[in-house]
Amino acid sequence: MQLWKAPVQGGQAVQVTKEGGFAAFESPDGKFLYYIKAFAGPIWRMPVEGGEETRILDQNIQWSYWRVLENNICFLDWDATPPEIKLFDFDTRQIKRIATVEREKGFPGGGGFAVSPDGQSVLFARIDQIDSDIMLVENFR
Repeated sequence: MQLWKAPVQGGQAVQVTKEGGFAAFESPDGKFLYYIKAFAGPIWRMPVEGGEETRILDQNIQWSYWRVLENNICFLDWDATPPEIKLFDFDTRQIKRIATVEREKGFPGGGGFAVSPDGQSVLFARIDQIDSDIMLVENFR
């Protein structure tokens, strides 16, 4: 998987990443592109205009459970016990827990993670129940 960019007006797409890229977000100031390289893994950063990539967060991040904010990255750490919503601060390079999530009431589902513009609210998708039925068909021919 690689990240590509294409002009809004149409035209040739240009490959941005060379060593893999998936689930990307542009920084609010438009200077950097943040991404992971698979469905889960560390977060990488590179200048929007191209250049060298840098791994900035070694945490195992699920592809759809993080967002880039002005001064940090907010993410759901589903590997923690109990799972936690955390902030990675760009300046201090420290991770701070801001909330816990009850694991026994569900698990991440289908993707979906958002942070309000003021950083005061987090919204994420969680599957609370999965059901299935076993059906019997008799005299099937």
